Amino acid sequence: MSDHTTPKKKKKDYTGVIVYAVLLVICGCAGWFGADFINANLGGEAFFLNLLIALVGMYLAFFLQIILHESGHLIFGLLTGYSFVSINVFGFIWQKDAEGKLRLGRMQIAGAGGQCLMAPPEYNGGRFPYALYNLGGVLANLLAAALFALLAAVIPVGWVRILLAMQVVVGVASALLNGLPIPVAAIQNDGKNLLCIHQDEAARRAFWVQMSVATELARGRRIKSLPEEWFAAFPEEKMDNPIVCAVAVLNTSRLMDMLDFDAAEREIRTLLARETGLVGLYRMSMCCDGAVCELIAGRPGSLTEALSTKENQQLMKAMKTFPSILRAQYAVALLKEKDPVRAQKLLADFDAAAKKHPNPQEIVGEREILQVIQATAAKEQSEA
Repeated sequence: MSDHTTPKKKKKDYTGVIVYAVLLVICGCAGWFGADFINANLGGEAFFLNLLIALVGMYLAFFLQIILHESGHLIFGLLTGYSFVSINVFGFIWQKDAEGKLRLGRMQIAGAGGQCLMAPPEYNGGRFPYALYNLGGVLANLLAAALFALLAAVIPVGWVRILLAMQVVVGVASALLNGLPIPVAAIQNDGKNLLCIHQDEAARRAFWVQMSVATELARGRRIKSLPEEWFAAFPEEKMDNPIVCAVAVLNTSRLMDMLDFDAAEREIRTLLARETGLVGLYRMSMCCDGAVCELIAGRPGSLTEALSTKENQQLMKAMKTFPSILRAQYAVALLKEKDPVRAQKLLADFDAAAKKHPNPQEIVGEREILQVIQATAAKEQSEA
C-alpha cells in the first residue's frame, strides 16, 4: 500500500504565538487585579496567611469553574432542546445508558478538564439550535464571575473576599480561554467549535452527526451498527473544517469496528495526508488505529513509527487509560517489538481500563480487534 501520510509543507503556523499572546493578556490583567487586591486586602501582619488563602482559593476556583463550565453546557443545552447523555469532569464520567440509568466510568480527555455531551434535537435540514449549547460553559463562567465579584464587594470578611476574588479571576480566564476562537493543537475550544459549526450547512450536519453518534454509543450501540448515511463523505472543499473532518475520523473508527482493516488504513492515510482539518487528538487516534492495521498486515511502517513522535507520545500519555490506545500499544509490543512481557502488562492495563469504561459495547469491539492481533502473532510465530 502506498505511503501517503505526510502532508505537504504547511504555511508558517502562528497558533503558538496567538495562544501565548492571549495568555499574556489574561495573566497581565490578573496580575494587575491581584496586585491591587493584595495591596488593599492582604497587607499587614496576616500577609502570609492571606497569601496562602489566595493560593488555596485559586486552586479551588480551578476545580469549581470547570464544574460550572460543564454545568453551563448542560443547562443551556436543556433549555434549547437537547437531552442529557453524559458529563465528564476530571476524567470521571456520569453517563445515562439505554435504560436511563446513570453509570459512573472513567474517561480522560487530553486537553480538556471536562466535557458535556447531549443528544441533539431533530436535524431538520440544519435548522436546530447549537449556539447556546456550545457557549453555555463560557456564559456560566462569566455569570459566576459576576456573581462572585458582587459578593466580594459586599461581604466584609477579608478571607472570604480573597476566596471570592480568586473565583472571579479564574472564571474570567476560563471564559476567555474557552470563548475566544483560539486555534490549538490537540482539541478545539468552544469558541472555535462555534465558528466552525456556523460556517455552513455541511458543518451543522457534521456537528449533529457527532452528537448523535455519541448518544447512540452511550445507549449501547456499536458504531458499526449506526446508519451508514451518517458517515457519508462530505465534498472535499468542506473538509478543511475540523467539525466536518471529524465525521471522516469517526468513519475510520467504524471501519475498525467492522474489522475492515484495509479500508480503515486507506482512509486513515488519506486523512493524515491532509494539511488542514485535523486537530492533534484526531491525528494521534488515527495513528493508533493505522499502526494496528499495518501490524496486522505484517508490514509496520510510517503509521507505526508515527506513534513515537513527541506530540503523539504526549497525547497518548494524557489518555493512557483509553482502550484504543492501550490496544495499539499492545499490538506494537506483541507484533513489532516481540516483547510478550510488555504485551502482557499492556493487556492487564487494558482489562483494568475496560472495567471502568462507560461504553461496554466499545470494549466488545476492542476485544475483537485484540483477538485479531493475537491470531496474527500466533501465525507469525508458527511461520517462524
